[in-house]
Amino acid sequence: MFCERDKMNCKKYIFTIEQNDITIEHFIKRYHFDEKDRELLLATGRFLSELNTVEAWIAYNDSGVVCTATLGDKYDRLLDVVAESQHLLLAYSMECFAMEFLSKTYEKMNETVFQETGKWMGEYHFLGDEDFQDIEKYLQEFSGDGLSEHALSWENGMLHPLKSVIFTAEYKEKREDSGCHKCELCENVTCSFRHVVQKPHRRKNKVEIDVSNTVYSYGIAQIFGKKGISDF
Repeated sequence: MFCERDKMNCKKYIFTIEQNDITIEHFIKRYHFDEKDRELLLATGRFLSELNTVEAWIAYNDSGVVCTATLGDKYDRLLDVVAESQHLLLAYSMECFAMEFLSKTYEKMNETVFQETGKWMGEYHFLGDEDFQDIEKYLQEFSGDGLSEHALSWENGMLHPLKSVIFTAEYKEKREDSGCHKCELCENVTCSFRHVVQKPHRRKNKVEIDVSNTVYSYGIAQIFGKKGISDF
């Protein structure tokens, strides 16, 4: 995206996502929970929002920005504990809340970019496995800009911590050309641009479930399938 001559000015930010930033009705619909799951989701969302902050880094240059955001190692460790306990509904809800926390962070980062530059971020271009060379280059830029505490690393074909993203965006003069503002105006909560822009990284653990004895939400069924075994 950026020319080699572009000099990046990197800054670190800490964002807090409040529970009331996430509308529970939309959350239930978007991730195919049952209405009976509402109390668990409210309690989980409250706990995670109070426990966790989002660390973000934005690298500014003349062409646009490179952004990283992470929920940190603490979120990974907590999810591991829940997954090992085989509380599938809670583990799945934590996966979904992670995506929501990151999604809300993009909006806060967009506002921050405007405050810093007077310009908005355009469409977000998320980097994945096929962009590993760019990812390594950008992470080196962050580390080389005096941000020795930059928390992200690229190991074995994925970002660490696992609930992390890296993306680029060009500047836009008008807010209506900004990706996240379109989401704010749109009532289509299942829009692919809104919540399939990043793929959650999951560690592989074999999990056995007995679908004949327990009622699971539709979203869990999509992950674990009828055979009762999936990668988590």
